[in-house]
Formats: sequence, C-alpha cells, structure tokens
Amino acid sequence: MKQRFCYSLISLSILSACSINAHANDDNAMAGIEQITVTSSRTAKLNTQLALSIGSVSEEALNNDNSQHLSDSLQTISGVLLNQLSGGQGHNAAIRMPINYGGYTLYLQDNVPLQSAAFYNHNALWWASSNSSLSRLEVMKGAGTSLYGSGAVAATVNVLSAPVDSNKNAVGLTLGEAGYERYQGSITEHFSENNGVRVSGAYLNNDGWRDNSSVEKTELNLLHEVSFSDKHQLKTSVMTSSLDQQMLDALTEDEFNDDPSQSGLPLEVVNIDPRRKTDYTRISSEYQYHGDGVFASVIPYARYRSNDYIATWQPNMPQVESSVKTVGILALANFSHSDGFDTTIGIDVESAKGDALSYQAATRTTTGWGAATYPKGHVFYNDETRFRGIAPYIQHNGVITKQLSYSFGLRYDNNEYEFKNSLPTYDDDGFGNRSIANRTDTFDHLSPKASLNYELNDISNVYVRFANAIRIPTASELYHLKTKETSAQLSALNEETSDTYEVGYKVYFDALSIELAYYFMAVDDAIVTVYDDFGASYRVNAARVKHSGIELGVNYDVSKSVAVAFAYSQSEHEFDHYIQDQGRIDRNTQRSKALDLSGNSLQMAPDYVANLRLNYNSDVFDGLNVVAEIQSIGDYWMDAKNTQKYSGYTVANVKVNYLLTDALKLHVRVANLTDKKYALQGELRYGRERIQPGAPRTLYMGLHYDF
Repeated sequence: MKQRFCYSLISLSILSACSINAHANDDNAMAGIEQITVTSSRTAKLNTQLALSIGSVSEEALNNDNSQHLSDSLQTISGVLLNQLSGGQGHNAAIRMPINYGGYTLYLQDNVPLQSAAFYNHNALWWASSNSSLSRLEVMKGAGTSLYGSGAVAATVNVLSAPVDSNKNAVGLTLGEAGYERYQGSITEHFSENNGVRVSGAYLNNDGWRDNSSVEKTELNLLHEVSFSDKHQLKTSVMTSSLDQQMLDALTEDEFNDDPSQSGLPLEVVNIDPRRKTDYTRISSEYQYHGDGVFASVIPYARYRSNDYIATWQPNMPQVESSVKTVGILALANFSHSDGFDTTIGIDVESAKGDALSYQAATRTTTGWGAATYPKGHVFYNDETRFRGIAPYIQHNGVITKQLSYSFGLRYDNNEYEFKNSLPTYDDDGFGNRSIANRTDTFDHLSPKASLNYELNDISNVYVRFANAIRIPTASELYHLKTKETSAQLSALNEETSDTYEVGYKVYFDALSIELAYYFMAVDDAIVTVYDDFGASYRVNAARVKHSGIELGVNYDVSKSVAVAFAYSQSEHEFDHYIQDQGRIDRNTQRSKALDLSGNSLQMAPDYVANLRLNYNSDVFDGLNVVAEIQSIGDYWMDAKNTQKYSGYTVANVKVNYLLTDALKLHVRVANLTDKKYALQGELRYGRERIQPGAPRTLYMGLHYDF
C-alpha cells in the first residue's frame, strides 16, 4: 500500500506537468511562481539555478497563517516536520531524519546562526524573531553548501527579516482559548532615501491548555540599514528576547487516555513550580560590497544566551543552569570570472564560552527501574567549556554547456574544546555519573561538495548532487559522562560524518510548480541516546545509520481565487549497524546486555509526512481569504527495538482572514478543527510510554493594522 501510494503521487505529478502546458501558454495565466532564495549563497538565486532542494514560506503565507509558532508555517514545506512540544515554545525536528533532539538542523536568522554547534539546543527557534518584521522562511534540505559547517546535516532553516525599505509599520493583537494573548508591532523611520531603521517586537502570554504549561515571552528587534553608495551597504541588527515557561512531562498511555491535559508531573514536583527561563541577545552587523564582478560580505556578531530549567524528563528531575557567550565573524568574497563562472572563498571563525551547572533542587526518590533517593543539593556537574571553531571554504560554479552547469566546494572545519571542571574527579557519584579531569579535544574534518544542474528549458531543471557534512558532539555530550560501567569510555565519542546523494527535478509553469527530490544519506558514527540503569540518558556513537526518502512539493493556482498546495515526503530510517548496550553487563545475571539492532528502523521515524492546503480568495466578498489545511504523519516505531508502533495522526485546521478596510484585517484560526484526541509524538523507554499529547480544538482571533 505504501509503495502504491508513493508511485501514484509520482505518476500524478508527471501527468499534471504534461497536461498543464496549456496553462503555460495561456495569456491569462497568473504570474510565474518560481522562487528566489538566499540561503545557499547569501545572495539571491533563482531556484532553477540551484542543484539542491530549498523550500520556502512567503510573507503572504505567513500573514495568512497568523501562527502561534513558526512550526505551523514550516510544515507546509515537503519533508519538514517540527513538533511544538507541550503547547509551549519548545520544539524538535524531523527533516530527512526521524523526530529527534540532535544537532542535525542548523538554524539561522538573516543568515547568521542562532547558536553555537558546540552548545546546540534543539529549541533554537525560541530565539528566532517571529514578530511583524518577519518576511520569509527558507529551508535548505540535506547537507548544506560549503558556507555551512557542523549541524547542516539534515537541513538549514533560515528565518528572514523584511528589509527596512519595505516600510513595515503595523500593530497586531491575537487572543485565544486557554488564556492566549499575543501583541506585536513594528515601526519604520527613514532618515533619508538610503538610511532607515525599524523597531519591532512582540509579547506573548499563554496559560496553556495543559496543566503547568504557561508561557510568557517578550522579544524586541532593531534593524538599521544604510547605503553609502551603490557599492557599499551596512546592515546592523539587534535581537533580544526573554522566555519564561512552566515545565511539564510526557504522559503514559493510561494518563493520556484518562486526561491528556494533565502535566505528567508528580505532585511534589508540581509544588516546586518547575520552570524554564532563557534570555537571549544577538548583535550582528553585515557589510556588503558590490563591485564590478566582485561581491563581499563580512558579518561580525556577538551572542549571549542563558537556559535554566528543571529536567522533568529525567527520573530525578535535576536543576540545570547554563549560559553561553559567543563572538564570531562570517566573511566571504565572490568573484565572477566570466559568463557563468564564479568562485566564492570565505572563512567562519567563532569563539564561545559555556558555563554549566546541574544539581538536585529537592530531595526525590524514584521508583521502578534504577530506583534511588537523590538528596537535595547534590551536584552532578559544574564546569566551563571554551570552544573555538575555524572553517575556511571555497565554492566554484561553472558551465559545461549552455544548459549544463556544475558546482564543487570544499570546507575545512577545525573545532577545539577546552574543558575545565570545578568538581573533583571520580568514576561514580553514587548515581552513575562520572567527573573527569580538565582536558582539550580537537575535531578536524574536510567536507567536499559537488553537483550538476541541467536546465531543460527556462522553467525547469534536473540536478544531481553529493555533499559531505559533519555534526560535532556538544560539550554536554563530550564531558557530562556516565560511569565506566554504563557508558562509552572517555574520548570514545567522535563527530558524526554524513554523505548525502540527491537527485531532483523542478518545474515552474505560470500556474503550477512541481519540486521532486530523492535522497540517500549515510551517517557514520551516528550519535544516539541510550539510558543507564538509573534511567538517565547519555550519548554514544552507533556505527552507521541510513536515511532515504522522496519529497514532493506541488503548488497549483486552479483559478484567480483558488490555489492548492501539497507537500509530501516518504522516508526510511534504519540502523545499518548498531549494537545497543555493547559492553554493558546485567548486574543481576552478569550476562551481556548487548543487543544487535542492525536493520531495525530508528524510533520516531514517520513513514510519511503530508500537508495539504486549499487557499481561497473570494471574488464575492472582497478581502476574504480562507485557508483549509490537513496535516498528516504516518506510523512509526516507538523504540529502537521495534516492539511497539504508533499509528500517526491526521488533523485539520482552518484560517480565515478578512480585510475590514485597506489597513485593518480580522483573522480567525481554528486548530484541530474536529477536536481530535491524538498524540503529537510517542516513544517507549524501558517499557514506559512517553506521549506528547496534541492540543485539542483551539480558537484564535485577532486584528492586524497596517499604517
């Protein structure tokens, strides 16, 4: 059934492409819909010029979505799934990967990374701006170009702000169920034709539909742009935000069936009101030079972020406090040699210092497997890690014939960690934790990239590409270790390396666009999460993992008032070779716990991800826009042993926008229209389900005013 469905989609897309030629020659057809992207090279490129898969969300779509989280809009791109966890601002991702919390996705705002790869957090969109200044989202799927290093393995997500000359002056208000309220606005001031500044911001307060799930977030942005001449431009950006949200936990199946709105926390934990607080500030300034055959960009930046929380997903629920201070520079120069030939050389330099502390905030006795009593005040780790990354790169593009072009690149990443421990060294603190001596570790890697792009005509192309990429271990994965008996030995954790092979086809008629891609990605030394005898998680390399899939994106303007968008991906993710618990001995039987999982599917790897949207602009009621949406994901294994499956879900959403005047818009959004009870995601750990419940039917209403 799965293969027949996949083949039928391919056949449908081919038939549609053949039958739509009449539309391509229709004088009344709508304007061409080929997209221009900037993520691959930091300069504007037509999609047909690129031998890779890039999806985007337009400013119009973002405005019509009026989404509560950027994930609501990103899921309209084929192969992209972001789960908004527990109704808060946290998220994970599944882009050419299973649903995961690892550092396989690089998150950018205006081409600058939101965080350091050495201190990766899967919730990176916490720190992205989603206020009135937002103009576009882009997702470059697969390993990135030579411009991007560690983390650009499965995808690069770029949140793009509108330029100051777009004159975005607006205020907005959204109210919803469960005490949801969000205020946002932006104002632009032009000092001259080539000199302007915009200030934008947003405030969110939400009680949350689950117990103990309130969220409060404030964000403020400043963007200044000035052109000194046609050749020299300067853009300076300041981003700052503060997030305070209550913590909660996943549910068991019984808890989910009984009441999905409960927090999943024991009463003694609820009584201490566990929270996550994170503050973020980033300052960057980009200088651009546009000369005769030369383009240069230099972006110095500085970042600060703190992240304090109680780890409610760990059995003992420890307090964690961390901060990271970063400075860096992104510099490149592009030289055009002749028609169709150009070379980009660049270098990325980053220095970061991370402080980390974890301790037991309240005495807690766990039950079940690995039961223990954790006394208040016990310190699990207290350390500082300094990180330095240097990465020069080169990318060359050329033409072989008028229609056939090539691109190849090399990137060399040199990453160094310097670890300083404030605790004495020991092998076991009584709870399976190990404290190590000060040390330095270095990771070096050379990543080649190559592609061919064949333009069939002015509106279509086929391509093939290869890209090698890496994911370096985070400081936490390297130095917050378990004991010798329950984890890999010190220095055994290596960087992951991936090889991505991809073929694709793109066509852009006046009223129809089709983007089709097949990928195969092999990851060596894949870092996976395992659990010790106390139920606490740690990370080990797991030899080789294989990912493959097909992605289809179709956008069709049926008429001037009706448009359909369909995003679909079908994938397989499996262990090529993985021995779980290798080297571990059962304390009771003294037998090996090793289990060969080679050939098994990875956990939380949906069979398919699909999104269907019908967009209607009324020609009867002027200013009325209605978007009907269906989001669906397929089944997947809940654990690496492949013992239990989750069946997936399908939900419907409706969004209505109505222009009351040329400047004032009323918007209404109903999420989960049928009020379906479903699990957003589910996994199995030591025989216990961990279910993240999906939100019930929720109504949001608001006003947006442009001035």
